Amino acid sequence: MKPRSRCKPRSKRRRTGNRRRGAAAVEFAICANIFFVLIFTCMEFARMNMIRNLAQDAAYFAARRAMVPGATAEEATAAADEVMSMMTNTGYEVNVEELDEDAPNVVVTVTVDFDEIALFAPMFLPNATIESTARIRTERYDGFYEQ
Repeated sequence: MKPRSRCKPRSKRRRTGNRRRGAAAVEFAICANIFFVLIFTCMEFARMNMIRNLAQDAAYFAARRAMVPGATAEEATAAADEVMSMMTNTGYEVNVEELDEDAPNVVVTVTVDFDEIALFAPMFLPNATIESTARIRTERYDGFYEQ
């Protein structure tokens, strides 16, 4: 009688590994889409928050520029443009209420059309606008120039 060979049978693990190779690619294809959409959504909302803060700063600095005696609406608009140009040059509008000598407040509104400046806004934030208003008491008063 001949002794039996002590060869081990082929591992099932090796055979199943070859069959799982395609399954890993399919799982990655499904999960990667969800992951990338999540990343782009986070980027878009972070950009929206930066634009909102920038619009607030632009309105505030424009109102500060316009609160002094002799200031014009063009100077206030230029101050807002200077701040907004840090991130974008288009897609926003600056509105300065009429500056009178007897007006107690300066009101500046910055409106940003998010569709024009966003990377993915039509997908995540359709027709979104950001509006920020700054209202500051002026330094103008009746007896200022008579001294």
